[in-house]
Amino acid sequence: MNSVLAERFAENIHRLALGIEPVDAARGSRVAHSVELALENVPQPAWRWRPLRPGSEVSDILAGVERHDSCRYVLRYRPGLSSPVDLRIFDRSRRFAPRRLRVPIHGAAELLAEPPVALAGRVRRPVLYPGAAYDICETSTGIRGRILRGGVPMRWARIEARLGAEVVGRAHGDDRGDFLLLIALPRTHVGGVADPLPVVVTVFGPDVAPAPSRPDLPQLDGLWDLPLEVLGLPGAPDPTSAGDVPPTGYRLSNVDPRVHVDLPLGRMSSAAIAPFQFT
Repeated sequence: MNSVLAERFAENIHRLALGIEPVDAARGSRVAHSVELALENVPQPAWRWRPLRPGSEVSDILAGVERHDSCRYVLRYRPGLSSPVDLRIFDRSRRFAPRRLRVPIHGAAELLAEPPVALAGRVRRPVLYPGAAYDICETSTGIRGRILRGGVPMRWARIEARLGAEVVGRAHGDDRGDFLLLIALPRTHVGGVADPLPVVVTVFGPDVAPAPSRPDLPQLDGLWDLPLEVLGLPGAPDPTSAGDVPPTGYRLSNVDPRVHVDLPLGRMSSAAIAPFQFT
């Protein structure tokens, strides 16, 4: 039965189930580079129903989310699409750290209703943080660092920098334990700025270090231990999308959780800063 046109016409209506507009944490605007979004709502483990070719991994076989030239991503409603939707967002060029998100969406009754649920209730804006290959200005202030746990790189760390009580930077670590932390004073900052800038760096990581369920799991899925973050309902305050809060199960390091670092203004600090230890 047609919804709009007379029955003598063939009608094909596409309805937006979920719109994703990734936001660049450093620039505060839409991510201009192409990143990949894939649906994880498939029988698990994924490689059982679709064998992997040599050199490929799970991200290569998952269904991708449609990207528009506006740098927005669209998931259209289809029969059988249920809530929530599990997504992975990743960038093979390493400009951005990857994320995995569980996103609640409106049901078929709301999407197919007349009028349908408002567009604003179907759009999410997850924030992506700079990765190792992020394009930065030569005069940026920040840290290229590494997190170690038990002497080896700790994957998917969360990092926060404060100047007094003000948050002046956040970063998401990658699978190699590396992170890129860019410093920016909040608009509400009052007073002068010292050079070097005395910041306090805090590192968050999993309470229990994840272990693969099988020896070849890291080769099958490069994001096997990336936390799945659960977003709130559409329209509610969403600190998880913003990346402001560590994933569930993360904690501060037990020893020296806050490290004082003096950062020269207008310069990236790396070699002079020892790796951060998480215990």
